[in-house]
Amino acid sequence: MDFNRYMKKITSRTVPLYTLVILLIIFANPSRLSCTIGFMTLLVGEALRFWAAGHISKNNELTTSGPYAHLQSPLYLGSFIVGTGLCIMARNPVIWLLASLVFFFSYIPRKKEKEWNRLEKLFGKEFIKYREKVHYFIPRLDPYPDGNKHPWSLSAAIENTEHQTAIAIFLIALFIFLRAH
Repeated sequence: MDFNRYMKKITSRTVPLYTLVILLIIFANPSRLSCTIGFMTLLVGEALRFWAAGHISKNNELTTSGPYAHLQSPLYLGSFIVGTGLCIMARNPVIWLLASLVFFFSYIPRKKEKEWNRLEKLFGKEFIKYREKVHYFIPRLDPYPDGNKHPWSLSAAIENTEHQTAIAIFLIALFIFLRAH
C-alpha cells in the first residue's frame, strides 16, 4: 500500500483505535500464561476474520455463504475476539472495557445502520429476508437455508486485504509478547 493511501485510512474514527492499541502496548503487563491464552483467543478471532474475508464479495452479491450463513457481521465478531485476545495477552482489562464500550455503543450501531442502508439499496428484498433470519452479532447454529454456497477463496481474502490485517495483528501481539515476564 502506498503512503498516501495509508494516510487516507487515518481518520477521526481510526485515531481512537490506534490510540487504544498504543496504550495497550505501553501499559501491557503480560505473563507467559496471559500471552498463551490471549494468543490462542486472538487466533480464533483472526481465523474467523480470514474465513469471512474469503467469502465476501463486496457490492457484487449479498454474501450469505461461509460464516455469513450464521451471522451478518463475522468480521466484526472476529475483530472483537482479536481485541479480547490482545487485552488478555497484555493483562489489561481497563482497555478491554473501554474498547468494548466504544465498539458496542458507538462503532457497531453506526456501522450497522450504514451497512443495512447500503445493502438494502443494493439487494432490496433479498437483504431484508436475510436480515430477518440472520442476527447481526449472535450466530445462528444452523446455516441460513436460502444462502449462496460459494466456497472459501484465498484470492478473495487477499483482495479484501485480510493478510495485511493479520500482519498488523500479529505485530501488535509480538510487541506485547516481547514485554512478557
